[in-house]
Amino acid sequence: MLTWILTAGAVLCLLYFVVIMFYSGLGTASAVLWLLFAVALELTALSIYVWRNQPQRVALRLPVTLTTLCAAGVVIMLIVQILIFARVPSVAENDLDYLIVLGCQTRGDQPGRTLALRLEKAAEYARQNPETMLVLSGGQGDREDEPEAVVMQRYLAERGVPAERMLMETQSKSTAENLAYSRLLIEVDRQGAGGGQVGILTSNFHLFRAMMIAEKAGFENVGGIAAESDRVLFLHYAFRDGLALLKDRLAGNL
Repeated sequence: MLTWILTAGAVLCLLYFVVIMFYSGLGTASAVLWLLFAVALELTALSIYVWRNQPQRVALRLPVTLTTLCAAGVVIMLIVQILIFARVPSVAENDLDYLIVLGCQTRGDQPGRTLALRLEKAAEYARQNPETMLVLSGGQGDREDEPEAVVMQRYLAERGVPAERMLMETQSKSTAENLAYSRLLIEVDRQGAGGGQVGILTSNFHLFRAMMIAEKAGFENVGGIAAESDRVLFLHYAFRDGLALLKDRLAGNL
């Protein structure tokens, strides 16, 4: 029974990798993880099968070790995902002084799917909270034609957000830099005055980690606003961000 469960898991991981390739392309970051998961699950299933049928060829400790690692990985990731999504606020805080909109991959002069969903949420918030200043944060990646913040500003302007309500941060290459540079930009805009209620808008799977990074960067009482995620890639993004969260915690970055 266990071998069939593991084999089914391997097949599902492989199929999901194929879906990602057709839907989002070879450039999808960390998509190869699903191939690695498929291989790991199938090797575990194979080790159990061989031990049961030819125990002289495989020591018992091999299938036990592999099965334990697979089970521990699943449990740890489930706990991480529960922690991540338990912190996602159901209602956005109104009347923020500044809302930092975190950038994401662009495609030419247009936002990618994930960034477009963030920007639609930002445009909606801007319409409902006319006094809030938007801080558009995103530099230029290696395969991007221009800084993400420039694409974001143009997209929001087309949806009626006035230019005077948008500040652009174009230097950052990571979430930590997004927040550090945005904080400096806000301080300059406030002419050194303290205070001001700040919020962070990003994808739902990314908000928990972004909020932890913001706290480490010195933000106090920062609010969070979650944008929806691409439904097809949601599982991939959630899993990838969960791994990033674990890595940052183990490395002492959070």
